[in-house]
Amino acid sequence: MNQIMEIDLSKRLEIRINNTKPVALEDLSLSLLAFNHQFHKFVDSETNKETEICTELLIKEVRTGSIVIELVSYAAPILPLLWEGGTLTQWASVVQNTCKWLLGKLDRPPRELTKQDLQDWNKFVEPVAKDNASQLNINVSDNGKVINQFFINSNDANTIQKRISGLIENYDTPEDNIHRRKVMYWYQTKFDPNSDTGNKAIIDGLSKTALKVMFENNAVKDAMLHADSKFGKPWHELAYIVDVEVQTVRGIPKLYKVLKYYPEHTFDPED
Repeated sequence: MNQIMEIDLSKRLEIRINNTKPVALEDLSLSLLAFNHQFHKFVDSETNKETEICTELLIKEVRTGSIVIELVSYAAPILPLLWEGGTLTQWASVVQNTCKWLLGKLDRPPRELTKQDLQDWNKFVEPVAKDNASQLNINVSDNGKVINQFFINSNDANTIQKRISGLIENYDTPEDNIHRRKVMYWYQTKFDPNSDTGNKAIIDGLSKTALKVMFENNAVKDAMLHADSKFGKPWHELAYIVDVEVQTVRGIPKLYKVLKYYPEHTFDPED
């Protein structure tokens, strides 16, 4: 059952871009869509799945040197959630502290950020970053009274984007993860103990996709790529228990590096 919600039009979040150059429609649209996406993620993370939240971005005013947008929250939970000051007040604090963190003024962000989140924040400040004399003003009001207000100038926006660029590079750097005693079986091999190419295996607990396989050293490789006569099957049809290092790119497993294998636990997967 959905939670009962009431419309609260007394609280509004205003985004004002004081620009000196014309703002490209694409930049403005992507900026606002990114901002709204992050707001929805914030609300979703703070409510249960049955709670419906509806927000709307409204263009309040466009004139020379100024673009004013209002985010009206049609969601003031009657339930005592975590928002004593309302969703928009809390959200404005998240925005402000995220920007402070990206500017190096805070040691950690208010919320854990994914690569997509960082890309959203990059888009949000794009219109201001492109205009050297511009400024982004954000304020939350309650019945016309400003209760939270902060500013991001063009220098800040450029600093934020540079910081985001560096952080995103870290997401693109391969990461190493070691997993102990996992069942591995071959998906494809070249049947060549002297080659490290063409061999792919599956470890169901780590990835359903067959990944390329490499070995820590030749001793491990030689031990695995020889059949044990007691099975009556070639080595590539057996299942192995291994310690494996999973190398990922952008969070996606790409390669298994076999560190150790336990010959006493080798078995026929069809038994």
